[in-house]
Amino acid sequence: MPAATETVHAKKRDARGTKACRLLRAEGFVPAILYGHKEETQALQVSREELEETLRRHVRILELAVGRKKESVLLKEVQYDAFGSEIVHVDFVRVAMDERVTLEVSITLKGRPKQEHAVLQQPLGTVEVECLPGDIPDVLFVPVGHLEIGDVVHVREMVAPAGVKILTDGETIVATLTPPAKEEVAEAPIAEAEAGALEPEVIGREKKEGEELPEEPEQPKRNVPPGKKRTEGQ
Repeated sequence: MPAATETVHAKKRDARGTKACRLLRAEGFVPAILYGHKEETQALQVSREELEETLRRHVRILELAVGRKKESVLLKEVQYDAFGSEIVHVDFVRVAMDERVTLEVSITLKGRPKQEHAVLQQPLGTVEVECLPGDIPDVLFVPVGHLEIGDVVHVREMVAPAGVKILTDGETIVATLTPPAKEEVAEAPIAEAEAGALEPEVIGREKKEGEELPEEPEQPKRNVPPGKKRTEGQ
């Protein structure tokens, strides 16, 4: 079984709290914690530069050196800030190379569907797996070049490397291929609207055949005082 060869150096961390961690990051360090194997949990600090270099090489199992003591650990979780650019905290878990561990592994879609304009979606980015530390895969690939519109890929269809067991629910959807969204343009009934505008509605009772409608009552005349002329509209 291969042993951990990548080494990250850490120091014990006495300062706790948000303010202390903020000052620590300003000095180029990342707050960390080490736990597992029923041993004492330790608060640590590691060099941001050294940690980022380790992450660029996709290392998950490494040797953590705290003073003169070295332990095989799993890089369990890395927390970033709200913008996803700066590491704010990291968790290390003690492991034995002959004991199985549980962790999250990223999913990468491989290939490109042949159908043009189809929409490929990946609602699931990671799966939980169980394996020996030496068998941890960097990533799990899911081929999608064969998909046709309407096809769905589930976790149960994923193929894991030898010694790796996928624990995520098999019915969970990994990827889908759907048709492009259609843009529906609603056409206003312009002709009908214009026709309605040209023909105003007539309000009143319709005259039936052979029927005479009553005449409109004559408007009463207004009395004009002597000496004044009657003008139109009075």
